[in-house]
Amino acid sequence: MSYNKKRIVKFLIYYFSISVGVLLIFYFWFTKLFWFSLVTWIFATFGVVSISFFTFMNLRIVELQNESKDVNDKNNKDE
Repeated sequence: MSYNKKRIVKFLIYYFSISVGVLLIFYFWFTKLFWFSLVTWIFATFGVVSISFFTFMNLRIVELQNESKDVNDKNNKDE
């Protein structure tokens, strides 16, 4: 796994652990705001996961383009 992909995975782990901790604080100490924060967290999590997914796909496309260029360069040298 490339360095950028590892950074994204670490970010997602940190995001989920910190956000669940914040949700637990709202659940135990600010119960009136818990449901509002839960709905907000669901929308925010959807955005974070979707952006991470598209970033993974973009990194994979860049890797495939670089591999394609390498293969084309190798084939052109052989001819």
